[in-house]
Amino acid sequence: MASFFRLSLILVLLSGCTSLVYQPDKYFHNHPDQFQTKFEVFSFNSLDGTKLSAWKLLAKKPPAKNLVVFFHGNAQNLTAHFVNLVWMMEHDYDVIIFDYRGYGLSEGSPEPKGVAEDGLAFLNYGYEQFKKLGYKKFIVYTQSLGGAVALKSLEDFKHLDDISLLVLDSTFLSPRLVARDKTNRVLQYLISNDYTADPKLEHLKNVPVLSIHSKEDPVVAHQLGVDVFNLLPGAKKDMWSVEAKGHGNVYYVEKLKYQTMFIDYVNKL
Repeated sequence: MASFFRLSLILVLLSGCTSLVYQPDKYFHNHPDQFQTKFEVFSFNSLDGTKLSAWKLLAKKPPAKNLVVFFHGNAQNLTAHFVNLVWMMEHDYDVIIFDYRGYGLSEGSPEPKGVAEDGLAFLNYGYEQFKKLGYKKFIVYTQSLGGAVALKSLEDFKHLDDISLLVLDSTFLSPRLVARDKTNRVLQYLISNDYTADPKLEHLKNVPVLSIHSKEDPVVAHQLGVDVFNLLPGAKKDMWSVEAKGHGNVYYVEKLKYQTMFIDYVNKL
């Protein structure tokens, strides 16, 4: 085991720490046609001009009442992750999802500063659409790594008071905390802790938050989600601790009951 960690250390030093955090690919994993869902392909620029790829998934019975901006999890790209929320197209929701730099068709290579800037540019784009098209609710939905990215990006977002709900699904505060949980304490310090959210999370004190996490999450420990929830300073927060094992798959377990729960929850906001 010791030799394994020595080898890991060498590989990290040779390849760069970002390869431990970001795991993008360029494959086309799933198509919205498989779910009888209409969609639009578009792009927008990050703060530094990097071109980012995105989709807009359209409600099956337009016009949609609510807009969801979706920060997806690590690995692969948006063509894999949109499936987690595609069921929302059966309701009054449009969903926009984008790829961080280096993921899918987005330009560039992922690194903490750039990815945080991508997240802020996405929030700004989503908010413009929210106002322009007259949606009733603006929902920021994050999964896994997307939660850590969004928590940082939201520090500089100028329209926090207009967020109807922030969802932290199977997420964590920083990649270093996940590394500490999964590896030994040497490797964690090789992962940058730059451009992660201030743990006080004061910027979210007036934002309604729903945390969701499986008690048997094999990727991101449930306790890491609980830790984020406990840090949240606002009074308007709830947490669903899911009994079924999984990571980011809450809407497809326990006979789809969480789909109904989520729609009911949003309707009561």
